[in-house]
Amino acid sequence: MSSRRSTITDRADCSTWPSVAWTALPSEQQSIFRAREEAVRRYCQRESLRAIEEVTGVPYNSIRRLYDRCLQTHADGRLQGFRALIPFERVQSYRRTAKITRPGSAGKAGAFSLLLERHPELEALIVMELKAHHVVVRQGPKGLVVGGLSALHKQFRKRCLELGLTECDYPLVQAERGIRSLAAAVKSIATSSFETAARAALSQKRSGGVRPNVEGLPLVAANPYDAVEFDGHRVDVRLRVVFERVAGVEESFEIERVWLLTIIDICSRAVLGYHIVLEPEYSRFDVLKTVERAMVPWKAPTLTIPGLRYAPGAGMPSARLPELGYAAWNWFRFDNARANLAVDTLRLLTEIVGCGAHAGPACRPNERPHIERFFGTLGSVLTHRLPGTTGTAPHDPRRRIAELTASSPAVIRLDELIELTAVAIANYNASAHDSLGGRSPLEMLAYYVREKCIALRWLAEPMRRHLCLLQHEHEGHVRGSIVNGVRPYIHFFGARYTSHILAGRADLIGQAVRLYFDVEDVRALRVFDVSGRELCVVEVQGSWRHTAHTLRMRKEISALVRERKMRITHTEDPVQCYLDYLRKGAGKRRRAASKAEVARRAVENASPSPKAPPGPADKHKPDPGVEKQAAPVTAVGKTSEPVKGKRLIIGSGQVFSR
Repeated sequence: MSSRRSTITDRADCSTWPSVAWTALPSEQQSIFRAREEAVRRYCQRESLRAIEEVTGVPYNSIRRLYDRCLQTHADGRLQGFRALIPFERVQSYRRTAKITRPGSAGKAGAFSLLLERHPELEALIVMELKAHHVVVRQGPKGLVVGGLSALHKQFRKRCLELGLTECDYPLVQAERGIRSLAAAVKSIATSSFETAARAALSQKRSGGVRPNVEGLPLVAANPYDAVEFDGHRVDVRLRVVFERVAGVEESFEIERVWLLTIIDICSRAVLGYHIVLEPEYSRFDVLKTVERAMVPWKAPTLTIPGLRYAPGAGMPSARLPELGYAAWNWFRFDNARANLAVDTLRLLTEIVGCGAHAGPACRPNERPHIERFFGTLGSVLTHRLPGTTGTAPHDPRRRIAELTASSPAVIRLDELIELTAVAIANYNASAHDSLGGRSPLEMLAYYVREKCIALRWLAEPMRRHLCLLQHEHEGHVRGSIVNGVRPYIHFFGARYTSHILAGRADLIGQAVRLYFDVEDVRALRVFDVSGRELCVVEVQGSWRHTAHTLRMRKEISALVRERKMRITHTEDPVQCYLDYLRKGAGKRRRAASKAEVARRAVENASPSPKAPPGPADKHKPDPGVEKQAAPVTAVGKTSEPVKGKRLIIGSGQVFSR
């Protein structure tokens, strides 16, 4: 009795159940439904069955059965709720249990479903053919139409014979061998979800739909810097670069299309930072560079094109609103590109920036609508209006018009595109948006930051001073030999590194060390032991130390030497030989011209002498640039200046990895 009583008193809350528009029911069913609904509601409030029967007229022995019907699962995944109380409403699909005893088409209800249940191999065959697009479901004027059904039916009959069915068994005994039931099963499996239905219909484009509710991820960014979106876009313009062969003699070459990496704030629609990449594919280093540029205060580039100027009030948020410099966001949303999911990228976002990283589902760009819409706007106001545009697709009329009217295959210089992009993005932040009520993104940020005074997070002070966002950790070993008289050194990507301090430490030979390097200039490394103690700064030896170069350049030079495409002697500078090699092939291959421009910019932007990265920030080490001042001692109650609160010893919340 105790178990029976516990099950009866354990009743659900019916306030959240799916309801029914009972006025749409036939008049003879409305009174029945309303009596059942009132009975179930009173039962959920723990009234007695006899009292419910007296009030509603529903038999007391049927109330519990009606309640159980409401708790069953509907086809949409929710509870049946009050929908189960509609007269003549089925809450469970028909499941056949009787055997087929007579021939003919009559009396076969549920036979095909029973066949698939007993032989899962047949249902797996249908699913496999749908995934392989051998069977296509299209929408015709009278409903769904199955294409390729004859071939599937032939395989289906063959599989039935392999499973032991004979010509006297269902469905082979039927006149049409069950082809109509097979078509109904194909439609049912294909339309089990929208994704499977669109895939079965060979849909090339799918709408975004509703974003899945990820736990901890806000559905709407209520304030600026709650969530940002990141993505990369291939600029739809053919470009050229100019190389100076000798003094006063220039030669231009066409390069590959460049990448534009952008970070945009969801709430204000403001572009926080961007980065232009000249490589065929952007890497994790480019993602980190974009994050850095979104946080560091922006400096407007110098414009050299006549007549090109910024709109009044245009700029980036960190420049127009100084308090947004080094501001950090809470969520970082991106796609499933390999560069985005790299360990260095996730470490930077979670440990240094202190935000959550959310990678959306694959092949669904509508999960990041704001950044995708920005790229469309940038194309309409800039790239698609330039000569040499490639358009949005090969069949775009603008692409053909540009090819017919352009005097050269590429008429836009890379330097010009960089300036035009800077002006276009700065003006975008100052232009009015309909979705913002006629305000610009910068005005929205100023309203939230200066009028509403929302709470923001900023990058920790040690990270601002050292700006080691682009530093990367690499594990290595100290090499050398006491027997052969080889002083200690470190081998790092095909080159030797050493210093006066390391060369005298024989005890470090064979020890594991941690190396921190700047990917933009790998001529110097900062060395730490496995416990995190700094050892020294080492510099590259030999001819590698003459010219600044990136890690990617060194890898490509080593690959060319291994493939015997380039010969370098001990007295030659490998970086200069690499530049000459790329310039010779720039006229034949656009990729060579792009690499030559990347190498040239890396050499020009680097410092003349090797400069070691600062390494991981130490939150316990005081800032050497800040002098310590002694506080004046005054008597209690006789202070000559306002009393200042003591500095808390609680950390800032930033996590630094060694």
